[in-house]
Amino acid sequence: MRTDTLVLRNDRFKLKQELETLADRTDAASIARFKEVYAKQGELRVAIEQMESVAQLHEELSKVHNAERPNIGNAHGTPQSRSLAVRSTESYKEDFENYIRTGRMSAQMTELGAEMRALGAASSTLVPQGFEYELSIKMKALGGMTRLCRVLQTDSGNPLPWPNADDTSNVGEWLTEGSPVTNSDPTFSNVTLGANLLSSKQVKYSVQLEQDSAFPLVTTLQDFLATRLGRTSNLAYTVGDGSGTYGTITGLVNALVSAGGRSVLATGANSNTGIGGDTALNTVGTDDLSNLITKVDVAYRNNPSAAFAANQSTWDKIRNTKDKYGRPIWQVSLASGVPDSILGYKYDWNADMAAIGAGNVSVVFGDFSQFVVRQVLGIAFVIFQELYMANYQRAVQAFQRSDAKLLQATAFSYLVHPLS
Repeated sequence: MRTDTLVLRNDRFKLKQELETLADRTDAASIARFKEVYAKQGELRVAIEQMESVAQLHEELSKVHNAERPNIGNAHGTPQSRSLAVRSTESYKEDFENYIRTGRMSAQMTELGAEMRALGAASSTLVPQGFEYELSIKMKALGGMTRLCRVLQTDSGNPLPWPNADDTSNVGEWLTEGSPVTNSDPTFSNVTLGANLLSSKQVKYSVQLEQDSAFPLVTTLQDFLATRLGRTSNLAYTVGDGSGTYGTITGLVNALVSAGGRSVLATGANSNTGIGGDTALNTVGTDDLSNLITKVDVAYRNNPSAAFAANQSTWDKIRNTKDKYGRPIWQVSLASGVPDSILGYKYDWNADMAAIGAGNVSVVFGDFSQFVVRQVLGIAFVIFQELYMANYQRAVQAFQRSDAKLLQATAFSYLVHPLS
């Protein structure tokens, strides 16, 4: 992956050099070539960013598997390392699928289970390494917050104090010879990230279904459990109020409302469309989006992690809004591989953001690196082998430990619609 990106960066550097030679030429051929080269370097930039994003995601998720797990690739090392090596193979996944269907362990599952029992492990059923990884991927795809904000993986669930400092209001001073200096300290604070326990709830199924099912049961269970965990955690990260319903998590929207001073009152798309019915109660216009941007200090809005977040229905509404001349205000990217943007910023959908409506918070803008999600270790997948066997049933369940905290409220703004 790194070699590929280096090649692309080298190609883009060559295009940059060509652009520099074409910059001062005014003939038609040079202008046409300049546009062509500029578009190519833009495509390379996007390709590099995508490849590096995938590599970064892989690195982040691999930390969940590899933390405090030495010799992960050494099948001839300790029993733990041998277990991890075997569980990451495709053959083990096939054995596990067969085990789910029939209840019969393969030779390698039996052998590994015996080794782990000898070490005091709680269960003899060893879930494939890829199962946890795929659950994490599906959760990330479902939850808009974890696609945008900073996600921190930790190896334990101990309370994690996160120091915070704000120096945006302080400036330096000019001195005359011998004049005394004054003090102006940053504002220091901290937040503490905990480890709320999230459960997918159990999925029970008959052994007959396992044995007779024509579809891959493990993959289906992955989808169910990942969707449950992703749906529940994203709701907490977005609109959690710190009550027991959301663990102790206060989501981004409620944290911003509590902080105060971060709201922008919607005016609607009337100035875009000239239609009297396009009010602040049923539309979002470019003035609203621009006001969200200007509400945030330039130190935050110029960061790569600055973005808009809204419900998909809000984006659909904005995409269909036209100006007074019948032109869409949504600027679609014409460059290959370059995604659309909103006033130059990236955007993402979040199903748990409120839709456009009276009193609703429909859009959030800001530097999402200033909202931190903590995830402890990985996702624990539990198989209940005997608990329901009186009814000839088994059950599965997934668990995750997590928390989320807002670091800097001034890094965000939100759009609120009037009550009437």
